[in-house]
Amino acid sequence: MEDGVFCGPSMVFTNIYNPRAEIGKMDQVRPTRVKKGATLGANCTIVCGHTIGSYAFIGAGAVVTKDVADHALMVGNPARQIGLMCICGEKLAENLKCPACNKQHKKTDQGLSVKN
Repeated sequence: MEDGVFCGPSMVFTNIYNPRAEIGKMDQVRPTRVKKGATLGANCTIVCGHTIGSYAFIGAGAVVTKDVADHALMVGNPARQIGLMCICGEKLAENLKCPACNKQHKKTDQGLSVKN
């Protein structure tokens, strides 16, 4: 986990994709990366081997089964993207303007950035 990550109550990281109690599989541990500023909601599950992007927001109870883009808002089982999030933690409007801090964002090849 990088700096500024929020882990909600009872959220879970798995470490082996297909575990078995009677078969030792610790040689199959898959690393998971959570980038700067991400939020992992209560009771969400992050399946091992994936990356959660910077400032992504994983909703409560979501099950992440693939990589998550920077600023993505993910919900459901399996988790699916339903929007984009500002660095301040609010969902961006369709025009990519934050209703809370009024920052205007733009899509770039690297993801999302604040317009100057």
